[in-house]
Order: sequence, then structure tokens, then C-alpha cells
Amino acid sequence: MDDSSLKICDIAYTRIRKKILDFEYKPGESIIETTLSENLGISRTPIREALRRLEQEGLLENKNGRKRVAIITISDLEQIFELKIAIEGMVMKKCAEMRTEKDIAKLRKIIKTMTDLEIEAKHGFSKELFNKWGEVNSSFHSLTYKIANNARADAIIGNLNVQWHRWRVGITAMEWRLERNIREHIQFCEAIIEGDGIKAFTLMEKHTRDLFNTVVNIIKTFSLD
Repeated sequence: MDDSSLKICDIAYTRIRKKILDFEYKPGESIIETTLSENLGISRTPIREALRRLEQEGLLENKNGRKRVAIITISDLEQIFELKIAIEGMVMKKCAEMRTEKDIAKLRKIIKTMTDLEIEAKHGFSKELFNKWGEVNSSFHSLTYKIANNARADAIIGNLNVQWHRWRVGITAMEWRLERNIREHIQFCEAIIEGDGIKAFTLMEKHTRDLFNTVVNIIKTFSLD
């Protein structure tokens, strides 16, 4: 596949992926190559490659030779969160064991920013605050993957997050527990600075299990499963 074909494939992948994440294509909905090709104005070969990538990511599934938007059950979520605990917990532990003085300085700056956001969160939720937290949260986790020297963990967790964030309820859960979420991330930073790998792992494990329970409770409350 030449460069131009790869670019077209990337465009197809990005557009289809966005429609899935935006719920334009709903869970369980059939995905047909010819229809996508006509709607997007892209030939079937790059469409086929884009669908293959989305299937590998878990956003699509193949049922009897037909592709459809993946339906995520509570059981699926449980598996996703088990993997997140194992991988993110390992990353936290390695960070505490491998952090340098430069890393500690960066973490202290992140703590300062998180503390400011925590104070802001006490006055109520806002989309602006949630977006600011998203940027800080992303910066923190990017730093942890660098400290732990594990880019593959970053890629795997990114893929897992895409799968469960696709639930509107996933975003709702993070909004509901925003102040608590910020406080827990401050604690992650502090454990890494202290060099306490076991504490860092344990905090991440509890955080992830509590988040999973929040998501499941919301699903059950609104009968979304």
C-alpha cells in the first residue's frame, strides 16, 4: 500500500471511528462496506482496511461474516477494568521505583495544578473544569508511561479506554466523581514521589475498582445494559 493509499485509509478510519464514538453508529448496528464507501466517498479497499483496524481495537465485531458495532456488556467492562488494574498498577509501581529528581519536579508541578482544580471542583461541576481536568489527567498519565519506559502499556490502555469511554455512562461516571478523581490522582503522584511502589499500585487498584463499580451502578440505575 503506497503513501496515498495509507492516507486515504487513515481518513476512512478516523471518520468511521468518530461516528462510532459519537454514537452515530449505535452498538449492534451493522456496518456495510458498500454503504460506507458511498456515504464517505471513499473506495472499498481503504474502507475494508479501516474496518479491520477498528475490529482489532474492539470497536467492531464480526458476527457470521458481518461486521457490526461492538456491544459492550458489564462482563466486557469487567474484563477491561481487570486489564487496566494490572497494567496501570504495574506502571504506577514502576514509576515509584524508577522516578528521578527531574520526574519528581514535574510531578510536584502536576500536583499543584491538580490541587487548584480540586479546589475549583468543590464549587461545582462545569464542562470547562472537566475539560481542564482531562488535559491534566492526560499529561499525568503520559508522564507515568515515560517514567516507566513502557510505550506499549500506553497504547494498550489507550485502546481499552476507547472501548469503555464509548459508553456515555462512562463519561457520566467520571463527571459524577470528578473531585474524588482529582484527589486520588494527587495521591498517585505523592506515592510515586515517595518511592512507594506498593502504595502506588494499591491506590491505582482501588481507584480503578471504585470507578468500575460507579460505572456498573449507573448502568443498573438507568437500565442501560
